[in-house]
Amino acid sequence: MTRPRWLVASGLGLAQLIAFGSTLYLLTVLGQPIHVDTGWPFTWVVAGMSVGSLAGAAIAPRVGRWIRAEGGKPALTASSLLFAAGLGTLALSPNLPVYFAGWVLIGLAMPTGYYDAAFGALGRLYGLDARRAITMVTLWGGFASTTFWPLSGFLLTQVGWRGTCGIYALIHLAIALPIYRFLLPDAEKVKGAGSAGAGEGTHAALSRTARAAAVTLGLVLMAETMAATIVSVHLVTILRERGLSLAAAVAVGVFIGPAQVSARFGESIFGARYHPSLTMIIAIGAIALGVGLLPWLPTGAMIPALMCYGAGIGLVSVARGALPLFLFGPLEAPVISGRIGRPVAITQALAPSIGAFLISSLGGTATLWALTAICLLSLGAAVVLRRLSQQMAAEP
Repeated sequence: MTRPRWLVASGLGLAQLIAFGSTLYLLTVLGQPIHVDTGWPFTWVVAGMSVGSLAGAAIAPRVGRWIRAEGGKPALTASSLLFAAGLGTLALSPNLPVYFAGWVLIGLAMPTGYYDAAFGALGRLYGLDARRAITMVTLWGGFASTTFWPLSGFLLTQVGWRGTCGIYALIHLAIALPIYRFLLPDAEKVKGAGSAGAGEGTHAALSRTARAAAVTLGLVLMAETMAATIVSVHLVTILRERGLSLAAAVAVGVFIGPAQVSARFGESIFGARYHPSLTMIIAIGAIALGVGLLPWLPTGAMIPALMCYGAGIGLVSVARGALPLFLFGPLEAPVISGRIGRPVAITQALAPSIGAFLISSLGGTATLWALTAICLLSLGAAVVLRRLSQQMAAEP
């Protein structure tokens, strides 16, 4: 039975909302309560996410080849089981080693269950026509922080951080797993595409300009990931340092989600007119502007800056899905995304600890200045990527 594209994209979007909200945004609210309840050093609590991201980095290229060969359904289905197992392990962890083991399981789920896998699945199903479906997925995913920050805060007061992790594990099994297993169509298999040799051959077949574009895209995403991960994990801490209460900091941060969704909605209407490399430039520019304004603004006027930042984050996710598809095609895009995914995941692994070090050593304001500089570097690379994409389009 042929399933409507909007229904498939909406289901994937809901599952992505759960994936990001229950893992990437988990420690934004639960990090300090875990530290206070267990007595584990806060730096080590945050380092759990870094350990998980490193585990994900180790398998990211193989996941890309797996999606090229089999489509996204097997990888995404596995991610739900891994997310649930990891969150369940966190809930039961009696000590730091078990806590880290839980994050390793979550980390293995990241390359199989985050946006890159979902975008690869859509590309394998719909080819170059997947851009609108990709945007719809990100529209749902944009509510992750808006939904899960308040939800985590509420559950924290009702069942504690362990109960919150346990509930999130059950949500993966009850909602995300059936979506991947029963709603997502099977993609046509590509014989031999999942082997290591196929992946290497794909890389060797790229033109010099295409290889340069792949490297530059990796640099753009690494810098953006560094800034975005530090903000997502430490925003509440930075805002509290500036005098906001926990409730006020969470309330201000919630505006990021609607801004993401608004930007993605606009992209769904007008984005098809523009190459995704231009979308990437606009997105990184908005992130740089939003982060750069935060140190200047008083606490009562931070919402516009956070909305600008959120709009940029929203557009980056669309460009991240559409740009490899347009540059490399629906079959090779998952492989390229998998290759890029390894350094990006390593960056994501290091970012929370780097952010904690910067905040503890320099303070929140200086950390924001450092993040602004990183965003500007990413913007410069995005401009170079735009030129490379134009050169690729002109090649025979």
